[in-house]
Amino acid sequence: MKRWQLKRTKIDIDAIAADMGVQKATAAVLANRKLFTKRAAHTFLYPQKTALYPSEQMLHMQQGVALLTKAIQQGKKIAVYGDYDVDGVMSTTILYKAITTCGGSVQYYVPHRQQEGYGLNKKAVETLANAGVAVLFTCDNGISALQEVALAKELGMQVVILDHHEPLCKAGKEGEWVDILPSGDVVIDPKQRKCQYPFGALCAGGISYKFAICLLDAFGLRDAVLEQELLCFAAIATVCDIVDLLEENRTLVKMGLSAIQHTTNIGLRVLIEETNLQDRNITEYHLGFVIGPCINATGRLESGKMAVDLFCESDAKKARQMARRLVQLNEERKALTTQAVERITQQIEQSDTLQQKVLVLYDGQTHESIAGIVAGRIKDRYYRPTILITDAEDGAKGSARSIEGYHIFEALLSCQTLFTRFGGHAMAAGLSLPHENISILRQKLNETCTLTKQDMIPVLRIEKLLTFDEIHMKLAEELRTLSPFGKENPSPLFATQKVFMERLRCVGKNKDILQMVLCEEESNMRLSAISFDGLEQLQNLLKELYPMVDCDTIIKSGSLPMMFDVVYSIDINAYNGRTNVQLIIKDFRVSK
Repeated sequence: MKRWQLKRTKIDIDAIAADMGVQKATAAVLANRKLFTKRAAHTFLYPQKTALYPSEQMLHMQQGVALLTKAIQQGKKIAVYGDYDVDGVMSTTILYKAITTCGGSVQYYVPHRQQEGYGLNKKAVETLANAGVAVLFTCDNGISALQEVALAKELGMQVVILDHHEPLCKAGKEGEWVDILPSGDVVIDPKQRKCQYPFGALCAGGISYKFAICLLDAFGLRDAVLEQELLCFAAIATVCDIVDLLEENRTLVKMGLSAIQHTTNIGLRVLIEETNLQDRNITEYHLGFVIGPCINATGRLESGKMAVDLFCESDAKKARQMARRLVQLNEERKALTTQAVERITQQIEQSDTLQQKVLVLYDGQTHESIAGIVAGRIKDRYYRPTILITDAEDGAKGSARSIEGYHIFEALLSCQTLFTRFGGHAMAAGLSLPHENISILRQKLNETCTLTKQDMIPVLRIEKLLTFDEIHMKLAEELRTLSPFGKENPSPLFATQKVFMERLRCVGKNKDILQMVLCEEESNMRLSAISFDGLEQLQNLLKELYPMVDCDTIIKSGSLPMMFDVVYSIDINAYNGRTNVQLIIKDFRVSK
């Protein structure tokens, strides 16, 4: 069950539509995103590089560039220390390529997920120091590595931290929150309370891109081809790290998607080919659900270093072998994920787990590398904050995924004495803890959780009620200009009341996708539609309405006897050289 909320605005939609020369449905979406003027709408629809804020406004950005510039000029050994997820891999690649271009003596280090875990670790710091590394440059990690950074400083290294996660904090003398920062020479993180940068939602890839451009400028080596290459990496990181797709993030992704179609990076190009995207118009969907998972799979099942190797490889034959391995690992990851989700779902259904508002689950069989994905699937299914904990080499390790209205990092912060390590942000986090603390964590989080029953029902926010005569190719094309879609800029949803489902059939590999034609009662107009996840919902509905009849028999008849209200997004379906408008069904219910 989902809650349907129709967005309300006092703005004159008709006036916006007339002023901007767009359909009323498009005007409603713009108004709901507070884009009331031509200038604001144009900036949103057609973002330019000039919309990016000056990088020097970010706290310590200039000091970081100056430190790296001097280190490169002095021939000091530099190590870029990244992370094994997409954001960490892309950040590492961006910084490594920029420093290499500037003539730096640089290497990259990506920790092993199972053997080392997230972020800096003391053994790695010691290894790098013994190898003669003079500058330790972290990206997508480091902001909470107090002890590890202190060790690096003791061992004589300069430390530059580039991160986008929440710093640790404590209550100050007057009750205000004060950041607890590591003792690095430079700490770049827009989430620092003292940082006045106008946009705090950049991922590490976006910050790394801005740093890299500043560094290249410092050496007078800014090159359009390299800049486009780095932009592609920043766009992939931004989409896959699920940060707000607004302002700078939207600009980076929009420009990156344009650049990725013609990328000169050999590794990225062959990965696009190996995932069969070479003839597609690559969108944010392909970054988030095709390319990104292949990059992530290396860190989950082998080493994230493999993905950085791919994007830094200049030999096309070697790059293709690496890309094929990434695709293969992703297929293995999919199988492991499916098995884990099915097993844990069965455990939940056979227990009283759903009496809890915050699901703190333990499953020793789940491979720790996919715990975050599985937690996300369970969160989506039951719409509750979910922490999945599994066995690790040293104790237990978990991944958390949250829902709207529950800041998971703040919740974990209140339980920080239970963890050996933890970090994250509002919607996702990672943690390590002794096994004996799992039940204590479950109890504390549920005792302090203030979510209501209504909070735990997902909301579909509807832009506008439409009739079928308002839906056509021109509208679909206008709505596409609002992309890239993602967090804080979701694909617009609309609703239509009283429609029949006709020509219903189940398609797809597992016959679990509903394809249909919708007929509006009032106008008798018809539109093609598809539902990727509505089969189980429809089966349950039919069982309830017609308990004496086999629901699959009703579906196979190809037509349903009742009318529905439907919520959908509007898409353009291209097949065999033909295009038509297609509704993507997000939810439905029987009309009153």
